[in-house]
Amino acid sequence: MNESIKELIAIGASVGAHCQPCLEYHIQAAIELGVREEDILQAVEVGHAVEKGAMAAMRDFSSAIVKELTVAAPQAILSSEQHESSSKGTAGGKVLKIYDPAMCCSSGVCGPSVDPALAQFAGALKFVSSQPGIQVERYNLGNQPQAFVENEQVKTMLGNGGEKKLPFIFVNDQLWRQGRYPSKEELLQVLGIETDETTVAIPIFSSVSPCCGEEGCC
Repeated sequence: MNESIKELIAIGASVGAHCQPCLEYHIQAAIELGVREEDILQAVEVGHAVEKGAMAAMRDFSSAIVKELTVAAPQAILSSEQHESSSKGTAGGKVLKIYDPAMCCSSGVCGPSVDPALAQFAGALKFVSSQPGIQVERYNLGNQPQAFVENEQVKTMLGNGGEKKLPFIFVNDQLWRQGRYPSKEELLQVLGIETDETTVAIPIFSSVSPCCGEEGCC
């Protein structure tokens, strides 16, 4: 296939794709190759014919899919409500979601130098997750990027340069904290957990316990 034919095909494809810059570029390229104006116009007409056929097919498809999904909607809504009810649990039904910056492990409490704030937070989470009706979900940007993309609010904040403001912490899908890890007292208060304990057991993490062998974190 010579270059002139390639450009004619590209012209038709640009019309079908509604890409004006593409169309302008490929028409100019065709002219520089010496393609006749009549051939260029024919390629444009072919693109419009394909576009027209695709639009007709889309009309049929869209009507069919609306009917299909409308019939399926009641069952889908019921399943969604059941899932939401299950995820909220009992005794208050609080869901805590933490979106962490990229770390070498799920909690960040590994490697040759452990951040004390992360260690305290890990211990508080361990206590919180053991309470009735509390569900804890934690995502690490380094190895669970899909979770950040699937949450539209998180995705938007990251797109606006919000990576520097991680972690993002949500309670029942409402943004509660960002930019720092909360204290144990703050967690207990927002989750409505009442306890007579004055301290939460915090695991001791060695300052020389690498997560990826003798060389430390990956």
